[in-house]
Amino acid sequence: MTRDIRDGIKAALPVVLGYLPVGIAYGVLARAAGLSALETGAMSFFVFAGASQFIAVGMLASGAGVLPIILTTFAVNLRHLLMSSAIAPYFKGQSMNKLVPLSAFLTDESFAVAMHDTSKIAGRPTYLIALQATAYTAWLSGSVIGAVFGSLIDSASFGIPFAMTALFICLLVLQLKSRAHLAVALAAGGLALVFKGFMPNNLFILAAAAAAPLAGLWLSRRQPAPIEAEVKTDAA
Repeated sequence: MTRDIRDGIKAALPVVLGYLPVGIAYGVLARAAGLSALETGAMSFFVFAGASQFIAVGMLASGAGVLPIILTTFAVNLRHLLMSSAIAPYFKGQSMNKLVPLSAFLTDESFAVAMHDTSKIAGRPTYLIALQATAYTAWLSGSVIGAVFGSLIDSASFGIPFAMTALFICLLVLQLKSRAHLAVALAAGGLALVFKGFMPNNLFILAAAAAAPLAGLWLSRRQPAPIEAEVKTDAA
């Protein structure tokens, strides 16, 4: 086992601690929605997108059709375009053999851990693949456990419906490194509440996700330029 693989597995441990209980919660909710244990595990095996899986089982439970589920989860997963664009510069020149698994196993949680300290991922695809593969194993394991024992647990108890939301809140806290970050997070939450008043389904989440970066851009332009940059400009 190489150093990059060991470091990647070690870095994934916080994600594992979150994925196991949330995966179990997904398994419980999927069984409550009418999926079999095999179907529940298969969705985690092939899809591996927690937020979309929670949305899908919720829509299945409400009797939604296949097409609305596909379109909704596709729209929710469009955020991966932003995440992959942000992380791509750290893997320039890598072969497709490494870029494909990096893309396929990218999740919100592994992205948050990776971007928390980008010096650890720059030019180290094996490190990130190991991180993602460990997270994937934890998610699949939790899902199967929840699917197998889901019938023994009340899906409305133990805060299970709130599990995914709690995980995202933890990831958000990791990213708050300045007042500007906090302001953007609060703006996103506020805008989501405003948009929810007149947008159907979960479109208010996408609208807030698109508008919040604009708030961040506006805040960054209001900040004074670094002193060094001003000195160089004057010298030129």
